[in-house]
Amino acid sequence: SAPLVRSMRRWGNGRRYLERINTIRRMRPDAAFRSNFIVGYPGETEADHDELLAFVEDAQLDWCGFFAYSPEDGTHAATLPGAVERQLIDDRLAELRELQDSITASRRDGLIGTRVRVLVDGSGVARSHREAPEIDGLVHLRAHQPLRPGMRVKARIDRADAYDLFARPLTGA
Repeated sequence: SAPLVRSMRRWGNGRRYLERINTIRRMRPDAAFRSNFIVGYPGETEADHDELLAFVEDAQLDWCGFFAYSPEDGTHAATLPGAVERQLIDDRLAELRELQDSITASRRDGLIGTRVRVLVDGSGVARSHREAPEIDGLVHLRAHQPLRPGMRVKARIDRADAYDLFARPLTGA
């Protein structure tokens, strides 16, 4: 919500972020989006939480991280009133993660049958431009010949399983 974003000393609001995401998607339909959100920031209301849920639903980001606010000595936020109870933060985190897990799974399912260029990380494991190393899911490659780390190959996505994709290299890749 705009008041929380301003309290965090950041610019923008949900509407502006959605406009930018949609502009980028029009220009690059294969663009991948990820973001992180702090939950339970001082002063966060139920209306703020509902606005975040709506934003997450509307934005359909590929990946999201949700983190509980924790006060840090010497920061502006640590001096703010309106602390949110830990149980409420945990409930809000669970609700957001459940929503995002569904979105991520749907976006991964939407890749089935597509062709992607992947970077081989190791034996049978790669990633496309959509997967950050050691954070997001993997692309599991079913190759009939060894692929060396660092190779870039074209692959066809055959199936998805929550966060991971399963693919096979294309001939001549």
